[in-house]
Amino acid sequence: MKTNIKKMVKLVTLLVTSLLIAKASADTYTYLFMRVGITVTSQQVIWIYEGQTVAGSTVEPSFMVQQGVYTWYNDTLYLKNTGSTNVTVNIIVTNPAPTNVFSICKVYVYENFTTPGTWTFLDTLDALTENDALNNQLLKANGGYFKFDFEIQTRTDASTGDYDFEITVVY
Repeated sequence: MKTNIKKMVKLVTLLVTSLLIAKASADTYTYLFMRVGITVTSQQVIWIYEGQTVAGSTVEPSFMVQQGVYTWYNDTLYLKNTGSTNVTVNIIVTNPAPTNVFSICKVYVYENFTTPGTWTFLDTLDALTENDALNNQLLKANGGYFKFDFEIQTRTDASTGDYDFEITVVY
């Protein structure tokens, strides 16, 4: 096999040119770095449902109601601040209950930050209205509580079945 000197020179020239271009390109970049510190702590705000602490950030209370019958559920759901700092809380109806099923679906919110203390009424959320909200409420440190009571009445012509609504608590 014969070596073609011209082709070899072209190949070496191309290789050297590529290396020079790569070096010049690398020299024009400036590098930025990010070091992120993450501190893992225990969950400061917790749910308590029917006397039991709920692990995680989602609680799923379940209520049984009859067609057209007025029903009241109280002392079943609490939000507790276990941390040592006050927390500002926004409570928002993000997925409303269906109005063709419910004539009343309200959530009454109370606060208590003393032991044993008394419950002070804050406001009512209409769970039939999307984005109904209770904003900028202070959940006090070291055992401050919010209590949620539920007033529910279905329409007399409501279809039987399972229905949901969703309330988001942002802090």
